Amino acid sequence: MAGEAARATDVISRPPDVAALIAERPASPGRRATGPTLGTGTHCDLFNYWSSLPKRNGMPKSSDFNPMELRHLLPEMAMLSMNGTEEIIQRLVGTGIADRLSYDATGTNLLDYIDSSYRRQCSRDMHEVIFRPCGWQVRYLTEYVTGRVAFVQSIYLPLHGPEGQRPRIISVHDREEALEYRAPSEKPVFAREITDMVWIDTGSGVPD
Repeated sequence: MAGEAARATDVISRPPDVAALIAERPASPGRRATGPTLGTGTHCDLFNYWSSLPKRNGMPKSSDFNPMELRHLLPEMAMLSMNGTEEIIQRLVGTGIADRLSYDATGTNLLDYIDSSYRRQCSRDMHEVIFRPCGWQVRYLTEYVTGRVAFVQSIYLPLHGPEGQRPRIISVHDREEALEYRAPSEKPVFAREITDMVWIDTGSGVPD
C-alpha cells in the first residue's frame, strides 16, 4: 500500500489546458521503437545519457541533467520550457541551431515558427512526450530565413521542471543537406512537411 501511495504522488497532474488538448485530439501516428531509429549517433548519445539518469515518474529532473556531460552535442541542443499549450519557450538554443536560424531564438515561442497546419498538433505531440512520458523523433522540413530549405531530424526527451514548474523537454537536432534555396523570408518555418515520426517507449508505452 505504501508503494502504491508513493507512485500515486509521483504522477504528474495535467493542467486544465493540457487535459483539454489531450481530450481534443490524439497524438500523431508514428512508428514504435524502444530507442532512436532516426538521426545520427548524436540522438543515441542524448538518449543513452538521459536513460542513465535517475527517474521519477518515468523521467529525470532537469537539475540532474548536466549539458556539459554532452559537450559535443551543445551546438545542436535545445531545451524547451512547456509553459502551456500555446507557449513552448525555447529556453536554451545551441550555437549551431542559432547559426542556421541566423539569430538566437532563446526566449521565443517555438510554436510561432511551426507551420500553421501543424501548430496545434505539434503542441499536442510535445505534451505527449512529457505527460506520458516517452521519447519522440521527427524528420521535418525547415525553411530558413536565408532561403535555405532542408530536412532536420530531431529527438525530444522529457525532464521534470523545477519545483512548481511544468516539465521541460531536452532535444538534439541533426541537419541534412540543403534541398534548394528560395527567396529570403522574415522568419523560419518548421514542419510544413513531416516525412517520419517515431515514438520511443521509455517504460510508459507510446501512443496507439
